[in-house]
Amino acid sequence: MTAWSDHITAPFQREFSSLWVVSDPDEVLLAPTVVATLSQRGFELVAYRDPLAFRHRYETEILPANGRGAYIVHVRGNAGMAIPWDVLQQARVVALSIPELFSAMDANTVRSVGSERYDDLWQITSSRLGMPAMGTVATKEFLATNLFRVVPDLLRQPHHLWEQAFDLFFRGSPLPYLIASYVAEKACRPEGMSVIDAALILSDRASFIDRVQRDWNRFAESMAQREEPPSDVIPFTLPGIRVNLDSMILDGTITPATVEQVSSSVPSWMLIGIIQDAETARNLAVERIDLLRHEIPAKGAAYGEWLRFAERHAEIVDASRSFTAAEAAGFDMMASIAPAIDDALFGWLESCFDGLSSNSYASAPAIAHQIAPHMAHRRQLGERRQALIVVDGIALDQWLILERHLRSARSDILIDTRSCFAWLPTVTGVSRQAIFTGDQPRAFAKTLGSTSPESTAWQRFWLNEGLAPQQVFYAKGLGQPGSCNDVIAGPIAEGAEVIGLVVDTVDELLHGELFGKQGLVGRIEHWLGLGEWSRLVSSLIDARYHIYVASDHGNVDVVGMGRPSEGSAAEERGERVRIYDSEVLRQKSSTTIAGSRVFQPGGLPETYKPLFAPHGRAFIPDGRRAVVHGGTSLEEVIVPFIRISRKDNT
Repeated sequence: MTAWSDHITAPFQREFSSLWVVSDPDEVLLAPTVVATLSQRGFELVAYRDPLAFRHRYETEILPANGRGAYIVHVRGNAGMAIPWDVLQQARVVALSIPELFSAMDANTVRSVGSERYDDLWQITSSRLGMPAMGTVATKEFLATNLFRVVPDLLRQPHHLWEQAFDLFFRGSPLPYLIASYVAEKACRPEGMSVIDAALILSDRASFIDRVQRDWNRFAESMAQREEPPSDVIPFTLPGIRVNLDSMILDGTITPATVEQVSSSVPSWMLIGIIQDAETARNLAVERIDLLRHEIPAKGAAYGEWLRFAERHAEIVDASRSFTAAEAAGFDMMASIAPAIDDALFGWLESCFDGLSSNSYASAPAIAHQIAPHMAHRRQLGERRQALIVVDGIALDQWLILERHLRSARSDILIDTRSCFAWLPTVTGVSRQAIFTGDQPRAFAKTLGSTSPESTAWQRFWLNEGLAPQQVFYAKGLGQPGSCNDVIAGPIAEGAEVIGLVVDTVDELLHGELFGKQGLVGRIEHWLGLGEWSRLVSSLIDARYHIYVASDHGNVDVVGMGRPSEGSAAEERGERVRIYDSEVLRQKSSTTIAGSRVFQPGGLPETYKPLFAPHGRAFIPDGRRAVVHGGTSLEEVIVPFIRISRKDNT
């Protein structure tokens, strides 16, 4: 417990009430330490979004609990205006707000730092008694200096700005744009760099990575040819930047520059970032795998550690595809560490998966059903024209193929590649429906396993956010040549405010793939060559949409362990998961299916009980190889969450 969590959670005691309603427009309650403290006290957070879904849960779960459980209904707004009168009469009502908690500072500037940093800010301010009231400028200066450890007046040379940008990136703490703009105005900027460009480099991860990649390619090419690097590139020779670049190459954030001939005068520190031939590429791959082996997240790791680990894993898998069999001989790219990764992730899921839904989605979603709420949050901040493309079934490493295809077709875009957790089990009827519903699977228990309600759920979500029906659009079955014609000519051309699209092609390709993920990659590349993917994304970019790309689940190579013979005990018989409607039946099957895994995520209905196949195996004919999904492996569970925008529309 921290001083911040102690202060915020002090009123919430189960002996006072088992039902609380909280007005919390600034997501104070979703700060990580606050959520953890409330969970330890036995409280369950219930997000209030859809009135009908809430009423159903209240009547069927919360009210019948009659004090045996403890619930906090979390409202991102005025609870008195949103929550039904009869519920308010049964609950204790609390209001939390930034103006009251940080009264000395400008509230809008404090809000920009996000709930993840309120804990740190409280520790800073609570030790300063009698803080004078600050205006907007003074608040920006205070937060930049004390919270983010950026002192604008010390950025006196152009290279200081670059050193600061690298430092922020490696601390995982980019500046909010409001504060970044203030810092950029006061700092000494490199020649020709505008305030807007400098602010984006300090605040936007995609803008920073894009600039580093571009400048490194130019720098490496010049040095390899014994030429002076252009004056406007990042000064990579500075020791602090050199060290950071090395780390970015090793973790896959930056791709090494491909240089055909390297002069002997090139400094040795540069060589890790230059690919000359297959041998240098292979050596880099070996080094990356070795680092990954030693950095498998620990048991109590934050969820962000697993997301970043999965992104690095995907980069290595993707890079390994360029090797021929002869070049890869002598080392197995990932198989040697796969069992350890799988064991560690499953252990983490058992203890931490249920907590994912309580994380703030303001900066990014932690789990698939938070994607739509994240988009809604960004709309509240002023973002307009949003499109969500769900590429059904694509894994993180396969997304990188689609990303390269887009980058080669469009030089005017920014792609921010991140990830989030899919819903378990990782099947379309659960995880994809959660994406378009914007809620946990137990909220749509009656339609679990189907995709037909997605259109209605998507529209209902946005109607609750204040949009009109004609401003919202949904379509699925996209991906084949010509399939996007009506979407492009209709809602995109007409400027619908929010568009939800499902590209089914990858999921269709993976089912029945007999030659493993490598074979699937070939089929994906063939599909990309048909042009419908880049055509769809380009039409959205040209229409000035902010594009989000996600997946409902990934996929994994497996070997069959035989189909269990258990009559009609299982309600659903997937390749990586079997579903039962009672705990007795599930436990009985788990004792007869060797290595099977029992895990019940808290957000699933009580009558939906999954039994997962072990690592690398599936409930298919013994010895058969396939590419499947539904299980708990890294490649199935952690999926792409991507933002795409034009460079002039960030």
